[in-house]
Order: sequence, then C-alpha cells, then structure tokens
Amino acid sequence: MKKILLLLAVIFCLGAGPAFAAEEFTYQSFWAAAHPLNKTIIEPWCKGVAEVSKGKVVLHYNANNTLVKADAVPGAIRSGNLDTGGIQLQTAVAMMPLSQLPALPFIVQDAEEAGALFRAMIKTFPEVRQEIEKNFKLVAVAASDRYSFASTNGLIKTPADLKGKRVLVWAPYQIDEVKAWGGLPVQVASSETYMGLQRGLGEVAYVPAPALDSNKLSEVAKYLTLIPSRSLPMIIVVNKDVWKMLPKEVQKYMEEEGGDKLGKRLGTGLVELTKSDNVKHVQVNKCELYELNLAEQKAFRDMAAEANEKYWVEMLQRNGVKNPKEWIAKVEKLAADTFKR
Repeated sequence: MKKILLLLAVIFCLGAGPAFAAEEFTYQSFWAAAHPLNKTIIEPWCKGVAEVSKGKVVLHYNANNTLVKADAVPGAIRSGNLDTGGIQLQTAVAMMPLSQLPALPFIVQDAEEAGALFRAMIKTFPEVRQEIEKNFKLVAVAASDRYSFASTNGLIKTPADLKGKRVLVWAPYQIDEVKAWGGLPVQVASSETYMGLQRGLGEVAYVPAPALDSNKLSEVAKYLTLIPSRSLPMIIVVNKDVWKMLPKEVQKYMEEEGGDKLGKRLGTGLVELTKSDNVKHVQVNKCELYELNLAEQKAFRDMAAEANEKYWVEMLQRNGVKNPKEWIAKVEKLAADTFKR
C-alpha cells in the first residue's frame, strides 16, 4: 500500500527550500534475507527506482516472509497490501496454472534454461501472459535451480540406487515419483530435513540443490547428486493499480531493467551460486558430488513418466485447464526446440 513520507526540506545557505513528498512502495523478495542475490541483484534493482525518479518514488526492499508469509504474497500483491514483489509460483497454482509448466520434469537443465523456457512460453502462448496479467503487471520471470539427492549411504546414480531407501521429500508431487523409482517417500518440512537425515528418518533427501547449503545438508549427507528433475518458476510483479500510479520514468526503468535482462541475471546468478556451493560441499564438507548426464537423467525420467503425467494432468484439470495433455506436449516441444535436444 502506498504511503507518504514527508522528507526534510533541503537547507540552502540563504534559507530553506520547500519540502516535497516521496511516494513509498513495498517490495517483498522471493528469498530469505541471507540469500546472496538479494544483495547483488534485487536490492540494487529496488534502489534504482529512487535514482531514476530523483527521490520522488521509493521502493522499500523486504526479505521473504517479512511483511507477509510466502504463500500469501500472490493475494497480497493482487489486493494491494503489498505493492510489488517476487512470487514463488507453486504458491499460486489455482491463480496461474499454466505458469507452472516450466517445472515439468526433466525438460530443463538448470535455472538459466528454466527462465529461458518461461520467457519463451510467454512469447509463444498468449494464454500464459494473460493469466499473469489478469492479476498483475508482469515485470520479470525466472526459476529456481535444479534438484538434488543428498544421501548418507552412497551416490545415487540410477533409480536402482533408491530401491528400498527412505527418501525425504518436501512436496506431494514428489511422492509418486519417488515410489516409481523404488524409493520409500517420507514427506517432511524443510526445517526437519537435516535432523531427519541425521537421525535416520531417511537415508536420502530429494530437495532443491540450493538447500544442500542453505539447510546445511552436506554436513550430514556426504554423497550428493544433481538431478535436473525440475526448476520452479518465479515472477516479479506489480499491483495493477500501483503500476498506473508510477511515473513514466519509473515504469520505463522497471521494464528496461526488468524483463529479459533481470530474468537472465537471476538465472545466471542462481547457476553460479550452485557452482560455488558445489565447491564448498567438496572442499569444505568433504562430500562426493555427481552430476547426472542426459542418458542417466532419461532413466529416471522414463521410470517416473506415468506417475508424473498423472500428477500434471490432474493438477491442470483441477485448476481449470482444458486439454492438459496438449499443453504438456506443447511445452515439452517448445523446450526441445529451444534447447535442441
């Protein structure tokens, strides 16, 4: 919600200049305060609003869960309780079901590719942009980096390596996938994963790769496998009424410094963070690290294909998408054409 802050008058040698009002707006990030890209990308982008408006508009950066809980961000921005921010799209499935499709299993290799696919979807399929801009002014799209296995008992290189093992997962859509690979899924909260591995609740955690560092999992699981089974889409948006209030120079800045430019920076930044995390896992925590090649990925993809298709078809149908199999096929083809594999 817009607020008004009266700035102190500038004092000149011959007297005081007139006071002026700066329009203030709120931004809440995708990520917790400690995430490095908040400091290097998100906060400078927010500060740029004040610079281009010469202090007339201020965009206040806030970390995830600071003003509202992460799952409340879509509704808060749509209603105007938040002016702008980053949405993790798994929190807005009913609102934007087609925008979940960059997370289809095994169609991208990392955050850079996932963001590129999402941007291609928006340009290729008007329905995707329409479902976003029905609710918000879209500024930029991005996606999280790939998933991983953190194992306490040997590297996971094939589905057979999971057979009979208890696998800690965070999301319901992983349950049937893990079962298809022969594992025994145990759903836990992210905060319970470290203790779950340490105390033997599970022998493997199947989690986003950044969690290996942020949740300190490489301290208790010394065998790490990167598996690009999915990257989760994200968007940066502005409340539609707030957008109309912004001066033209601020709108221009948000669009020119947002869009593909900001999305690509976020994708590259996330991939680089995973690479630096990997060095830490190996050199500091003495882990063994393995990245599945395309043939090894295919073995996982094929074995879980039926379970994953069932999940996606049911999810899309439940949220009002007609012809869900056609949509899945269109996005899979777009990914194959975009990445030439």
